[in-house]
Amino acid sequence: MRKGRIASILAAAVMTATAAAMPVNAGRTTEKDNVSGKGDTLSCVGSVSKMFATTAVMQLAEQGKVDIDKPVTEYLPDFRMADPRYKDITVRMLMNHTSGLMGTTEGDFMLYDDRDAAPHDTMLAELSSQRLKADPGDFGAYCNDGFEVLELIVEAVSGESFTDYVDGHICDPLGLTQTGTPWNAFRTEEQVDTFTGKNIAIAPDYCMDLGSGGIMSTAAELCSFGSTFFSGDNRLLSEKSKKEMGRAAAKDRYEDGFGLGWDQTEYEDYSAAGVKVVSKGGDVMHQHASLVVAPDEEISVSVLSSGGNSTVNQLMAMALMDIALAEKGINISHPKPEKAETLDKVPEKYLSYAGIYISSDAEYEVAFPDGEYMEITVLTEERRKTQQFMYTADDRFVQVEGSVKAGRAVQPKNASLLSFRSRNGIDYICADEYMGSGDIGAQYRYYKMQKAEPNPVSDEAQKAWDERSGRRYYLYNGKYSNAVYNGEEVVSFRTAPEAEGYVSGSKIIDKDHLEAALKMPGGRDLRDVEIRYEDGKEFAVAENCALEFISEEAIPEFTGGISEVELSTKKAVWFRTADNESRTITLDIPENAAVYVYDSVDRVVYSSYMKDHGDSVPLPAKGKIVFLGEDGGTVKISS
Repeated sequence: MRKGRIASILAAAVMTATAAAMPVNAGRTTEKDNVSGKGDTLSCVGSVSKMFATTAVMQLAEQGKVDIDKPVTEYLPDFRMADPRYKDITVRMLMNHTSGLMGTTEGDFMLYDDRDAAPHDTMLAELSSQRLKADPGDFGAYCNDGFEVLELIVEAVSGESFTDYVDGHICDPLGLTQTGTPWNAFRTEEQVDTFTGKNIAIAPDYCMDLGSGGIMSTAAELCSFGSTFFSGDNRLLSEKSKKEMGRAAAKDRYEDGFGLGWDQTEYEDYSAAGVKVVSKGGDVMHQHASLVVAPDEEISVSVLSSGGNSTVNQLMAMALMDIALAEKGINISHPKPEKAETLDKVPEKYLSYAGIYISSDAEYEVAFPDGEYMEITVLTEERRKTQQFMYTADDRFVQVEGSVKAGRAVQPKNASLLSFRSRNGIDYICADEYMGSGDIGAQYRYYKMQKAEPNPVSDEAQKAWDERSGRRYYLYNGKYSNAVYNGEEVVSFRTAPEAEGYVSGSKIIDKDHLEAALKMPGGRDLRDVEIRYEDGKEFAVAENCALEFISEEAIPEFTGGISEVELSTKKAVWFRTADNESRTITLDIPENAAVYVYDSVDRVVYSSYMKDHGDSVPLPAKGKIVFLGEDGGTVKISS
């Protein structure tokens, strides 16, 4: 890695056929000021990495070393799964998210200031015990594991590590000197500053699933990579390969428009102007990216940020794309949602759709009060929320605020529009939503929820999960550097009397097992859960995600008499803080260890990965504290 250090929270670049990569906005944002800088800050581009993995596979396909329509087992003989359908998964299905894999084997895949080959080395072993959520090729559902398998295919076929392959076959031909993976771009001087949501500086987060999210780059170099998809640019790939990558696999307008690697390959607003645009977004914990390319107009736009999210980055990238197109005399119109014409009766054909619906983590009740409008109630939240939708003249349902019964229903700006559709004998609710600010915005269409089929279970099984309803479980088996402890460390399960047989969107199998029930385009990162017991403590284990959580009921109180905590490798030591008082302690934390403190609603208030955190640690009342490290380590505690 070369070039000087630039601390930046936002960097963007635009490249056209007539101009070099130009940073158009780069700077650092704090609570107090904005300081401009150069565009050479190094960031993790998250899932934009999938375009590098796809490019590598397509290069090998052009060399006749990979046939993308052959089974994965052709190239990875050790690839096995508990579900026999795995034999039908092709290389293409991995690239367009139609493999049927459950989603993400998380484990220790995202780390603070650390790198670890375990996610790579254990991927095939982790998959060997997993099932599929759908028939291979049935529908698209975003899947990180598929690109981890692609990483392994690249290595098996090329004989090189994925890092070396990307460096030699993608970066070198393009002259990219600041693009790599954590294995050759780690703790560099130009690494972007990262922050928590409260603008507290924190150690950088690295993704160790290289094929799905581990590429490091700059806005300018990512933009240069995007330019290789310009029509006529054959530095990395042939026109045939690029066209194949840009072809959508979606079977209807609500299914994600995945190409090979690309998130979206068709945009109505751009197509109306005769412009093809493809895009890919990416997120890790604190770093986010978007790459948007117009191949025929030879425009590549990248936006990287520390903070925010990839959706916001994409909206900015599209705004920059519009400016670049306008300079070429192509004006893009992005129509905004108009107020829908509503009717005071729901057609009889829709009344049979009433019932219980599920998403990946919740249950809903859909009802049609007196046949006049639709109500959707979230059943699996502590405080239930109900939304009202009125039937529209274009055969959809529009979200309204106020009271339909009282005649005071008002359509909010950018109101969601819902519609019903059936697919393979299953009923779904699909959504049309507009997201944006000012003149920048985009229309999103997706499958929102699935009608639940009856799932009768024994009284014993239902009672066991009812008793767990609302109980919180805390990450137990993550490495000390695992970034999941910073805000995603807790899960809970909720039941509802209206949805017997279901828990947070999953089917009850028996008193100690849940199975993800969603079979829906767009349904990603599903978890099957098993309750296990060890030394009288209850654990919730998501084997297909390599995650294990300990019940809050098994967590002891952190009393004033505790002066040290012994650490164990990948066995978190959790405590709950006192119910009636806050206090401050001082910690002596060894290397390869970490400590987090959470408030009463599980928000992080302290982490030893926060820069300049000091040794003085606040302990809020009714909170939690967790000690992480390796065998033999000890954290010393004093008041």
